[in-house]
Amino acid sequence: AAAPASADLPPGVSAFKRYTVVQDIDHAEHAPDSGVSLIKVAKEVLGGVKLGSDVTNINLPASVLDPVSSLEKAMKSMQRGEILLEIASAATPAERFAKVLKFVIAGYPKERFGKKPYNPILGEVFRAAFKHRGNAGTTMLFSEQVSHHPPISATHLHNPTLGISMNSHTQPEPHFWGNSLELRLGGIIRLALENYDEEYVITRPSMFLSGILGLGKQRIEFVGTSTITCTKTDLQAQIEFKSKGMFRGESNAVSGKISEIASGKPLFDISGVWDKVVTLTDLATKKDTELFNYDAAVRDQSMKVLLPPPEEREENNSLAVWERCSEAIWRGDSIAANAEKKRVEDAQRAIRKDREARGVEWKPAYFEPIVDGVGYSFKHHAIYRGKEVTTTKNVAVPSYDFKPSPEEIGVDLPAIPQPPTPLAGLRDLAPG
Repeated sequence: AAAPASADLPPGVSAFKRYTVVQDIDHAEHAPDSGVSLIKVAKEVLGGVKLGSDVTNINLPASVLDPVSSLEKAMKSMQRGEILLEIASAATPAERFAKVLKFVIAGYPKERFGKKPYNPILGEVFRAAFKHRGNAGTTMLFSEQVSHHPPISATHLHNPTLGISMNSHTQPEPHFWGNSLELRLGGIIRLALENYDEEYVITRPSMFLSGILGLGKQRIEFVGTSTITCTKTDLQAQIEFKSKGMFRGESNAVSGKISEIASGKPLFDISGVWDKVVTLTDLATKKDTELFNYDAAVRDQSMKVLLPPPEEREENNSLAVWERCSEAIWRGDSIAANAEKKRVEDAQRAIRKDREARGVEWKPAYFEPIVDGVGYSFKHHAIYRGKEVTTTKNVAVPSYDFKPSPEEIGVDLPAIPQPPTPLAGLRDLAPG
């Protein structure tokens, strides 16, 4: 649906500024189970696939899908988003580094086995707002599917009140290993603390789904190494996510160190279980400090997500693209869900074919590749109080004028201009 026009915006540009639909971040994961066994589906779909093969292009039925696009999964980074205030208020570089580490650990999702999100279509976008307590302002999120082959999603977060922004891109690579599926989470995260001119570059471990063919215990776990590097403060963390193993070990265990980059000198040990308690040990004093307590964070630092209302969702917004498919999944109608999923995918192919026939080069609406670098930067222009402002570095929209009243539910922000949708005509091309 088209958004209402605004006198503050140039002709032909729609204003998207209201975020009034309040939801739990994990809302989609409470959809009813289809009753179809993942083991049965895996044996049918992956039966002839060679070990180690990239299975990006394997098409799965709607019966094993959650009603949410993987583009929307970027919300999970804000599931304990109140930790951002701790980062902004930390007094020393070491304290800020520790709080960034805490925020990263808190963002790891506990997914339910046997379900996966939709694969976003090229040009799909997602927007959300997170309203913090007290005077910590509002964090905005923009995500976009910037590539289809290979699939790459770009995400931008910004909280001007706290002076924190984040740009990231994710290139998932699923590989089949018989009874397990490895999802390599390629790409990097760049988190910027604007008031300190510090940038933290973060990499992610892989995700493993074990027991997909019915052998052994079914579980999802992160396995491998994650790094956090801040060259300005000369600090780096290496965190090893350990596999439980069949007979020993603890699920979701982590270990690692925080070290000086230049000298390699280790300063802190990291140990614990990321969905229970993670502890820092000062190697000079041997003193233990609790870095992260999962239950306490869920209780004290969880956030709701605020979404745009239906009338202000772009045609290529995840919530609009997958609306019919999600409705079918929520009412337990797998046949209709498969039909709607096929409708979206057929429309995507038709749009791509039409674009190629006309010689039109597709470009992302919100992001652009970093020149001579890795990843994507947020390129958007903001209309703020009637004036166009060109963004720089990682900074998105300057100084949201947001002063909520006690009875306000939602967020009403200065207009965000939306370029013409790269999927214009989606509904016209899609049958039904």
